Amino acid sequence: MTQLDRSTDTVPHLPTTPPVAGPPWYRKPRWWIVGTAALAVVVGGVVGGLVATSGTTPTSSSAPSVSTTAPPGTTTAPTASTTAPTASTTAPVSGAVATALGTAMTTEGQAKATYDNVIAQFGAVAPFSTVSSAEAQHMDTLQALAQRYGVTLPTGPFTGQPAPTTFTAACQLGVTTEQQVVSTYGQLLTQVSEHSDVTQAFSNLQAAAHDNHLPAFEHCA
Repeated sequence: MTQLDRSTDTVPHLPTTPPVAGPPWYRKPRWWIVGTAALAVVVGGVVGGLVATSGTTPTSSSAPSVSTTAPPGTTTAPTASTTAPTASTTAPVSGAVATALGTAMTTEGQAKATYDNVIAQFGAVAPFSTVSSAEAQHMDTLQALAQRYGVTLPTGPFTGQPAPTTFTAACQLGVTTEQQVVSTYGQLLTQVSEHSDVTQAFSNLQAAAHDNHLPAFEHCA
């Protein structure tokens, strides 16, 4: 066999870019330098675009304020009040109203004393015990009205009617007493029409006597 003479063989080499003279960061292959420069251009363009965009976008999100001040010469309509006027609680009452309040207190006090007499005789029996408690509440209502208008009411002691000897007779006394209460308020209502709160109170007390107390005593009689 013929032996090849390898002394003359040469291995082809890829051309290399000779190093460029300069500082260390400059001594890079040319492809690295070109790529880095291109990347810098791209990054610079992106940053510049962001800056330009942020410079043109309004940062305020608040809507423009609208002036609520009326121009000179403009008449502003007054605001309607939703609060109902409160009736005066210090206005003096006439002598007739003061007398009516006193009469009502005496009527209620005498009725309660009558029922308490019956309770003392027969014990806390219905309907006397229930009606006696109601009369006490009626007296409190009248006292509140009197204080509102600076009227002094009679405070007793009230004696009432003596208790009968039988329970049936006591119930009949209750009927007579409540009929008198109803009649008294009917007369007093004509004297207090100038004060709606007194009129309302008297009407309520009269209705309690007529619709509740009187039927209870009629039932037991």
